[in-house]
Amino acid sequence: MNDKEIYDAILNDDNLENITMTDDDGHQFEMAQIGTMPMHDVVYGILELLKIDGRDVTEEEAGLVMLELDCDDETGEIYVTTVDEDDIFDEVIEAFNALPED
Repeated sequence: MNDKEIYDAILNDDNLENITMTDDDGHQFEMAQIGTMPMHDVVYGILELLKIDGRDVTEEEAGLVMLELDCDDETGEIYVTTVDEDDIFDEVIEAFNALPED
């Protein structure tokens, strides 16, 4: 999936399909959507890592992945990046967990 496809899939409330990303080294990651959290003028997608290169993740590899979803208002360019900063990751997860359940 390219950035636009990932952006559209995560922001579509009716879409519950897994998200597949490929990193710069060609490794493919399949993730289940957990939810989204708008903060800091962007939307964060919260996902659970399921597979790497087609194989189920090990217990050690398993965990949450957070993607920052952003769109440049002037150019329409879409950016999807992995959140690597622990402070932002923790802040977003804390806010997401504080949301009332549907």
